[in-house]
Amino acid sequence: MTYKIYPFRRDNVYRYYVRFEDEHGEERNLSTGVTLPLRHTNKQRKEAEKKAQKAAKKRVLKAMGMHNPAVRQQIQTLREFLDTTYYPYLKTNRAQSTVTSYQIAHREFLRICGNRPLEAYNKTHLNDYKIQRYNKDGIKKTTINIELRSIKAAFSWVYKQDYITHFAFKGQEYMFDVPSTRREFKDYELKRLFKQTEGKMIGLAIRLAYYTGLRVGELAETRWRMVNVEQRYIHLPGKLTKSGKHRQVPLSSKAFNIVKILEHVLKSKRSQYPKWFKNKPFEECYLLQKERGIGKYQTRSVQDMFRKEMNKAGLPKELKFHCLRHSFATNCLENGGNMYGLSKIMGHSTPQVTSDFYDHTTALNYRSVVELLC
Repeated sequence: MTYKIYPFRRDNVYRYYVRFEDEHGEERNLSTGVTLPLRHTNKQRKEAEKKAQKAAKKRVLKAMGMHNPAVRQQIQTLREFLDTTYYPYLKTNRAQSTVTSYQIAHREFLRICGNRPLEAYNKTHLNDYKIQRYNKDGIKKTTINIELRSIKAAFSWVYKQDYITHFAFKGQEYMFDVPSTRREFKDYELKRLFKQTEGKMIGLAIRLAYYTGLRVGELAETRWRMVNVEQRYIHLPGKLTKSGKHRQVPLSSKAFNIVKILEHVLKSKRSQYPKWFKNKPFEECYLLQKERGIGKYQTRSVQDMFRKEMNKAGLPKELKFHCLRHSFATNCLENGGNMYGLSKIMGHSTPQVTSDFYDHTTALNYRSVVELLC
């Protein structure tokens, strides 16, 4: 058994790989998991090479035994990797709703493409998955694209952590080309919805979502301990956000007025039904209170109430609760809002993400800039 280790510069470090021929005579390159800083001493290099040699032998032996039933079980498969490594990472760094949606996509991927070693998957499997979900399972193209992104995210993480040496799912060509249904409410639509929901709890939820850009899941899960009334902002912990990172959402005057109304509703309810709240501190109560009892509205319940009021108002079905968030972002930019600041409020990873989604302006929108030259 012959093999050779070599360093490869990647992500601002040298990563040691091992090159060898498998039992079919094909050349393979695997990561040893050993890294070396770009700036290093001879001692550091020799230590890294020694570790890489030991790791390389284990990787080669494991790979050469792939077609041997006696050792096949020792090789990490996708299902094993998801359960033991990836899902624990997701549960620590992503919201539970995100974890659940990822798990559904991975379950279907395993059902269609089978449970294989991590290195054994390629773009053909994604194409098989896409065809099966659309032609046989009858899933919408938009939903399949969401699932494909979840699958791609898992393999991207595998690649970045050096569990595999190549990322087979690069690019977007495997995605369905579907028209975007994302749009904001028009002024008259928003006014009609506000009028239809006046004096209702769902009306308060709709207004708060529009004035803050909160997602429906974030709104449903917000407790009073997350609301800073004195400094007028809502602090969302990482477990509630899509990105898994905490963020602070400032409250405008209109948003703050809605919060004060919700505060009054809860205080009145606690005064009227003290037994319900006997062991329930104010801070642990939910911002959106059910009209009966002390529980919270589930995300689906909020969406159902929203759809019911939308139908009564005669508004288009294409408008979803999430469109309130789009309306918030678009209106902020149209009124001179700062792209970087909006990105922080929305919880996007970079201002570029915000710009790609919500910047509908052209150069003519910035006529005031050229006026500065006069």
